[in-house]
Amino acid sequence: MVEDRTEGEWRITRRKTAAPIRLAGFNLGSYLHARVERAGYTVDVCANRSLERELKPRAELPPMTLGPDILRRKLPDPMTSGTPPVPSPAERLKQLADGVASALEFMSLRFGPPALPHLTVSPIPGTFGQGFPGLIYLSTLSYLKALPRSQAPVQESQELFFLELLQAHETAHQWWGNRVSAGSYRDNWLMESLANFSALLYLEKVRGTHATDVFLDSYRNALLEKNPGGQAVESSGPIVLGMRLESSTQPAAWRSITYGKGTWIMQMLRRRMGDERFLALLKEVLQRYDRSELTTEEFRQLAARFLPPNSPDPKLEAFFDQWVYSTGIPSLKFTYTVRGTAPALRLTGTLTQSDVDSDFSTLVPVEIRVAPGRTITQWVRSSSEPVTFTAPLKQAPLKVAMDPNHGVLRK
Repeated sequence: MVEDRTEGEWRITRRKTAAPIRLAGFNLGSYLHARVERAGYTVDVCANRSLERELKPRAELPPMTLGPDILRRKLPDPMTSGTPPVPSPAERLKQLADGVASALEFMSLRFGPPALPHLTVSPIPGTFGQGFPGLIYLSTLSYLKALPRSQAPVQESQELFFLELLQAHETAHQWWGNRVSAGSYRDNWLMESLANFSALLYLEKVRGTHATDVFLDSYRNALLEKNPGGQAVESSGPIVLGMRLESSTQPAAWRSITYGKGTWIMQMLRRRMGDERFLALLKEVLQRYDRSELTTEEFRQLAARFLPPNSPDPKLEAFFDQWVYSTGIPSLKFTYTVRGTAPALRLTGTLTQSDVDSDFSTLVPVEIRVAPGRTITQWVRSSSEPVTFTAPLKQAPLKVAMDPNHGVLRK
């Protein structure tokens, strides 16, 4: 803070950032605070002192019963009825501060320093968040120990989103969107996808792979949802259309495709590269495009450099043409046989694709477990016609599975 003074009814402050920033945000309120210092960074989480009106529990009306000739209401039992207790908007304050600090430390170790060394988190009403340099707006739902219950049951992905993922996603925007920014509206998907996938990597670290699987499955389901005309959300257009994806017939298209399909794109690249190479790619992106803009094509060209040697589609042109610049989610079916006698066995597999245009093609991993702890991965390119491949084996495989680890977005 450079200056803090009062002039009549006005309080005027001037601040200077520790590093250049593209934009700034602010929030005003009467807050409770929790502060955590870790790994050279400071996290200050603010919480409202009272719960916003829209989230306060309402007393249930007593049921209606039919009398002989009138509709009358049963009087409530004063011993058992009443308004449910109001949850405190600060009940997860310390837990939130620890969680944000943990995510900040996790990402700093992998990506380098965040936009600023001090991160403030403040609540906003609604179901979303935003990440500015040194400031996060976080949905007030993330401050509660449990989501308010409605007539519809709360899904596991909803609970995980507000209580775990959202805070990590907005923390990741300290890198994706603040240290690196999008070249144009056609490249905005990169910032959201990279932030969301960074959050999933953190969630996988602290909660295990089940949490990642829950979100990947929920994103796929959202992409496959159909409007009254029978059109799937994902068919609205390629991810590079940005906000132009939204329409009156597909109002959820931008969100489902940008966050959901974008996260799947990163997951598929991760499986193609392996964790070590994929994390090295993210770190290189931040070093090369720090405080500058990144385009989709620049990302493709850089990502191709981190593929394993002798990879099919070495420039990732086919991958981006299919998943970034086009649409389609295939149904895939896999069958195989093993013939011969050890050590001269031969596995023959057949991959069949449907529910997409005839020109749709993607690489599909087939994992062959030949011994405990030893797996061979065969990448098979799908086609409009069944594709057959063979693999020589010295002994009978313990297990053969198509895409057991979310390596391709499919029905």
